[in-house]
Amino acid sequence: MLTFKKRLDLWLPTYALTAAARVYGRIRRRKQLTHIVFLICDHFEPRHGIKHEKQPSERLQTWREQYARFQERCRSSFGTAPLHTWFYPPHHGVEHLASLSEMVFDGMGEVELHYHHDGDTAQSLTRDLKNTLAEYNRWGFLLSSGERPRPEFGFIHGDWALNNSCAGKYCGVNNETDILRDLGCWGDFTMPSANNCQTRKINSVYYANGDASRPKSHDWGHDAQVGTADPPGFFMMQGPLAINWQAPGYPRIENASLTSDNWGRPDRIRKWLDCQVHVKRRPDWLFVKLHSHGAIERDFDALFGEKAFEMHRVLNEQYNNGRRYRLHYATARQAYNIAKAAEAGKGGIPSDWLDYRIPRQPHSFYALDAPHDLMHCTGDRLSIQNIEHGRPVRLRTRVGPIEQIFGGVGSVAINDTAASVRLEAAGPSSEVAVRLKGNFQLDRIEGGSILERPPTSGDGVWRLSIGPECSIGYRAIEANATVLS
Repeated sequence: MLTFKKRLDLWLPTYALTAAARVYGRIRRRKQLTHIVFLICDHFEPRHGIKHEKQPSERLQTWREQYARFQERCRSSFGTAPLHTWFYPPHHGVEHLASLSEMVFDGMGEVELHYHHDGDTAQSLTRDLKNTLAEYNRWGFLLSSGERPRPEFGFIHGDWALNNSCAGKYCGVNNETDILRDLGCWGDFTMPSANNCQTRKINSVYYANGDASRPKSHDWGHDAQVGTADPPGFFMMQGPLAINWQAPGYPRIENASLTSDNWGRPDRIRKWLDCQVHVKRRPDWLFVKLHSHGAIERDFDALFGEKAFEMHRVLNEQYNNGRRYRLHYATARQAYNIAKAAEAGKGGIPSDWLDYRIPRQPHSFYALDAPHDLMHCTGDRLSIQNIEHGRPVRLRTRVGPIEQIFGGVGSVAINDTAASVRLEAAGPSSEVAVRLKGNFQLDRIEGGSILERPPTSGDGVWRLSIGPECSIGYRAIEANATVLS
C-alpha cells in the first residue's frame, strides 16, 4: 500500500508535474521505433544474512552455473540474452573477486563498485576509497582496458545515502561525488530509493550540480541532452519511480527493484517504459535501469529462474519486434556510453555505442585467479606483472590464440602482433601448461623446454618447464606441418 514511509512528499510533486510528458510519450511511441536499453544493477552482497561460512562461495557458484545456463536458454529462445552488472562491496571480501572475473570473462556482465560507509570525513573517505581501488585494481577490477589501464568505475552507494543524504547516517560526506569523480568514477546508479534518501529529481539521466557543501547535492540537476556533451556536474542515471495503478491487488510504488515477490511482471514493464528515462531530445532511446540484491537465494527466481524467464519472454516478444520496439541488453558501463553518445548527437542503433567513451573492462580479455598488476590490456596485447604466486595460478585469455596458462608464473606478456609469449617463473623454474586454440602450435621456446606436446591435430595443451625467463613463439598450423618437438 502507499504510505509516507516511502517519502512520497519528496518525489510525488515531480511525478505529478511530469504527467503530461508521460502521456505524450505514450502517443509518440505508437508512431515511432523506440529503442529500449535494459540494464540490471545488482547491489551484490554474498555475505548478506549468511547462515554458514561456505554460503557466500556457494552463492557465487550458483550464479556462475545457473546464470550461464539462463543466458543460453534466452539465446536459444529469443536470439539474445540479458547482461548483469554486479556492484560489489569491499566488505564482502576479496576472496570472491576471482569468481567475478570469470563471470565477466564468460560474458555474463561486468563489475562496478558498491560502497557502504558511515561517519566519514572527506579525508577518511578519500583514504579508504583509494585503498579499496588499489585492492580491486590488484584483481584487474575498476580499471579500463587499454595500453595503460587506469581507474574508471561506476558507483552505487550503500543504504542509498549518497552525498550524506540520509540525515547524517550511512555516509557523513556532503561532497562525496566530487571525491568519486576525482578518483575515476564516471557515474552513479544509486537512485531510486523511494525513502529518505530519494531525490526530488526522478526518472532522469542528468548531471548533479548542487551545493556540495550541503547534503544531497544531487537532489536536482541539469538533464543530459543532445548537443551538450560533458556538461558540469556528476553523471546520474536513475531507474523508474512511479505509482503503478495496475499492480495486482492494489496500487504500488514502482521503485525499479527486482525481487521474487515483486518480479518483472508485464504491468511493471509497461510502467518502466512509461517513466521514459532518456537523454533529452533523444526520446526514442529509453533506459530501463533496475536494481536487485541478487546474491540472496530468495531472489534468484527473479534474476535467472522462471520468473526472470517470463519477464524476458515478454520483453522480447512484445518489446523487440523491430517495428515499434527494439531491445538492447546492456551493462551499466555500456548504458553510460550510450547516453554519452546520445549527448554527442550520435544516432542509429544504441548498441553501436556500447564502448563509446569508457573502454571494455579488462576481464573481457582475461581472467586470472590471483592478485596481480595489469600493465597493458588490448585485443592484441596483454601484460601482467607481480602475480601473487603462493600456488599455481590459472590465466584464461582471448588475446591471440592463447586460451589458458596454468602453473607457477610471476608475470605473463602476450604480444599477438609478434606471435610471442613471455613468461617469468614464480621461482628458479616452474612447470607450466599452455593451451592454444585449434590450428595453432608453438614454433620456438627459449629459456625452457617441452615436457609434453599435444597431437598434431591442434587444440591441445603444451606442458613446459620454464626457467626464470622464458620466451615462446607460436604460429598457425599448416597442412602436413610438423609440430615442434
